[in-house]
Amino acid sequence: MNYLRKECGWKKLLGLVAFSLVAITIYAGPAQAQDIDQKSLTGFYVGALIGYADGEYTSDTSAEIDHEPSGELLGVQMGWSSSSGPMIFGIDGDIAYSSIEGEDTITLMGYRSDVTHDINYLGTLRARLGLMAGPVLIYGTAGLAMADLDNKIVVSYNGQYIDSDEEKTWHTGWTAGAGLEFPITPNLSLGAEYLYIDMGKEKVTMNIGGYPMTDKGDLNLDTFRFGIKYRF
Repeated sequence: MNYLRKECGWKKLLGLVAFSLVAITIYAGPAQAQDIDQKSLTGFYVGALIGYADGEYTSDTSAEIDHEPSGELLGVQMGWSSSSGPMIFGIDGDIAYSSIEGEDTITLMGYRSDVTHDINYLGTLRARLGLMAGPVLIYGTAGLAMADLDNKIVVSYNGQYIDSDEEKTWHTGWTAGAGLEFPITPNLSLGAEYLYIDMGKEKVTMNIGGYPMTDKGDLNLDTFRFGIKYRF
């Protein structure tokens, strides 16, 4: 099941990449024809984003908890940028609703534990620095990443439900990546971006049958996003 989900996810990722490349081909020409320059990529902006992520979740307490969460992103973004010569620099922030989820099943002497980790929201706050290459901005970016997770465990014995628990955790970590952005009008721009996100290790304690179960999980993600921005 994880393999099929990952394969489907990579198809979506490749689809986003292809769409972005087509968009660059279509709009780079009109941008030049309208004499749109780097000023179209400076100032305060708001926008929307879609994307896909997949990664890995590993546990310090159980080698059997090692899965590859994946899912889609849909969110909003805002920020500010300025220019100095051919360079553009600024601050980007975003928050996205996420369908990213992963699961593992642990079995031992008739007992079965179903462990799931779902990311509800994923956000970043980053610095950005780039150079203009014709009408296209090529940039690098790095900063803070945040995620809201649902952690759940369901325990059964020989098919009979015993107990379950669910806890929320707030993860913070770092992110770094690169992207392209290009104007299509003096106020609108399109962009494609890759971010690696490392959430580090976060402790979560859940109770089964009155007994606490503590785990420390390590989460990292590869994300690809496509966005549209409107500048004021």
